[in-house]
Amino acid sequence: MWNFIKYNLIGVVNTFITLVVVWILYELLHWNLELSNFLGFVAGGVNSYVMNRRLNFKSNNKKRTEIVRFAVVFLCAYAVNLFVLESLKESLPSAGEFLSAGYLANILANVAYVVVSFALYRYFVFRKRN
Repeated sequence: MWNFIKYNLIGVVNTFITLVVVWILYELLHWNLELSNFLGFVAGGVNSYVMNRRLNFKSNNKKRTEIVRFAVVFLCAYAVNLFVLESLKESLPSAGEFLSAGYLANILANVAYVVVSFALYRYFVFRKRN
């Protein structure tokens, strides 16, 4: 359970890094929004790998293998996120004027991303190897 809590705290840091990078590239440097968003997501992902490796899972595995596994899990978890979002965005009822069906679908998609990515990072990417 403690790993899951630390994973989510690291996620908050990753989100902050992502938003700062996007803001700098898009707002200050006037780069393309999609490129800024992608590079922000990459910066958050790199931080996620480093902090989870060192602080959360305390891995001593080979970095090269781990990075490839991390990227695969990252993409798979994102695919789950996108699937949940697309599946639910039209079928959920809105919860008043502040919570649209799309926003609720986004929340559920992010919950799916966190659960799937945590499980795969813990048991596939950062598991102890002999």
